[in-house]
Amino acid sequence: MIDLFPLNASLGELIFLGLFTFVMGIFAGMVGVALGAVRLPVMLALGFNPVVAAGTNLGVTILGGSAAAVPHWRDGRVVSRVVLIIGVPAILGSLLGGLLADGVKAWMLLTLIATLTIISSMISFRQWWIEIKPSLSLVPDQNLNNFRTADLKHGIKLNSRNQSAYAGIVLVIGVIGGAAGLVLAVLRIPVLVNVMKMDPRYAAGTNNVIGVFAGVSGFLGHAANLNFDVAVLMVMGISGMVGSFIGARQTGRIGDATMRLIIALLLAGTTPIVVVRIFSEYPN
Repeated sequence: MIDLFPLNASLGELIFLGLFTFVMGIFAGMVGVALGAVRLPVMLALGFNPVVAAGTNLGVTILGGSAAAVPHWRDGRVVSRVVLIIGVPAILGSLLGGLLADGVKAWMLLTLIATLTIISSMISFRQWWIEIKPSLSLVPDQNLNNFRTADLKHGIKLNSRNQSAYAGIVLVIGVIGGAAGLVLAVLRIPVLVNVMKMDPRYAAGTNNVIGVFAGVSGFLGHAANLNFDVAVLMVMGISGMVGSFIGARQTGRIGDATMRLIIALLLAGTTPIVVVRIFSEYPN
């Protein structure tokens, strides 16, 4: 018999997750980052099965990201060309990772999740530090003068060589994220902003759409093995959609440095939760 509620979440847990996801959705919508790396440790702290929680988390990412995509698209902050170049390998990698997740031991998946949250936190802290220290910025003003107006708005003009390099990086990120139940938007942001030289506002909108596509692909991989919970998905998904829509409309109103610091602190604060679960699950 098919079990659509494998997490057996209580009413209190559903209410808590709904409120938590709403708040996280506001932040996620603002910066174009799904923040699944923050949601997932909280789900694991409630004792949920790691594989089922991962699949459910991807479903929440899809719903929240879709709601945020509306104002981003309407305000012209989605760069279609970048979505195509970065999105296709992200989709393929996420699908493959989702399909492979069912055969991974729980403690191994948790270790992967913990590693990714630590890396994401370090990247966010570094971006915050660079933001408050203009002299250390990876994108000096004098270099920006080398690009045309259209490039300043959307990002550098890509050639076939760096397109392949970016696609390869994102493919690997997609496989890892799909298995762990994360779209890893935080890992893509440095590529879009620091390497491709995109304006943070356009990077937020574009990254949000890429995250939705990657989330759909990864979720399908998990769904093929029935690794999701309908009740938790609906509660967190709906509350996340409302929060993300509100947040996306506020993009640019809160300083980039402040948002990066908030994300970094959230990731750093939730990582210990996953570490504790690793020891409790080992060697399963």
